[in-house]
Amino acid sequence: MHYLFAILSAFSSSVTSILGKYSFNIGASPSQILFLRFLFSFIISGIIFIFLGYKFDFKKFLLYSVLGILNYGIAAYAFFVGLQYLNPAYATVLYFTNPIFVSFFQHRLTKRKINIVNIIAVALSFVGVIIANMGERAFGNNESIIFGTLIVLFSSFVNAIFIVSVSEYIKQNESKPFESVFYTFTGVFIYYFIFVIRTNEIYTLNGRYLLSGFVLAILATFVPLTLNFFALKKLQSHTLSLIMPLELLFASILSGIFMNESFNVLKVLGLIMVGMAPIIDITGVES
Repeated sequence: MHYLFAILSAFSSSVTSILGKYSFNIGASPSQILFLRFLFSFIISGIIFIFLGYKFDFKKFLLYSVLGILNYGIAAYAFFVGLQYLNPAYATVLYFTNPIFVSFFQHRLTKRKINIVNIIAVALSFVGVIIANMGERAFGNNESIIFGTLIVLFSSFVNAIFIVSVSEYIKQNESKPFESVFYTFTGVFIYYFIFVIRTNEIYTLNGRYLLSGFVLAILATFVPLTLNFFALKKLQSHTLSLIMPLELLFASILSGIFMNESFNVLKVLGLIMVGMAPIIDITGVES
């Protein structure tokens, strides 16, 4: 069941880059769409928090708020900025180098030895990124692609820190997924509320952005994070990070259908290599 939660989370998350790209096309900025995304996520999780009768715990709120801002305030913002320069499926390919970063951080925390299989996985992942990058350059400005690539890789790196950190806390018996989700979204909502006020972007919000923000809040935020928290009660963070790259497949299919994204041999080859790297890496973990 916990594996199914992780797979469903990957499927739900696959709409992130599609809806993000659509939001930019209708004029929304990264901070505006992220503000709406977490406004609705805060409201939805808050209703469930009250309905289940949880009592507010400031220590948990502080912990999950900090972790949430790390992932959704820094990593998500960086991803959305990079997405402005990249096609959705390619940005997703770059983002899902994060299993390699997760493996590295777990090694540092648990002192797990890195063997030759793990090294091969790291090499395969980054060679895949380079090849996919070469394929993507055929469709756009090289300088923009390089900048977007670096930004999304940074997002992937920060997300890995979040996954490993939250994995340690969510396994505690007193940790409840719906409660943790509420604290996470509350902190992130406050963060983006302050952000859009300071940048005056709250005054240029358009009603056309509401639907994208609402759907992102449900399909790309509340549902996948809740499912991940349930999955992490039993699964290790490196196992979850292995399953999440299934989003590559889902996002590529959706990009081709709804965004008419172009593909060539190099892009497809790079996508396959990045997707295979975590599978090889987990083999090294279990051997």
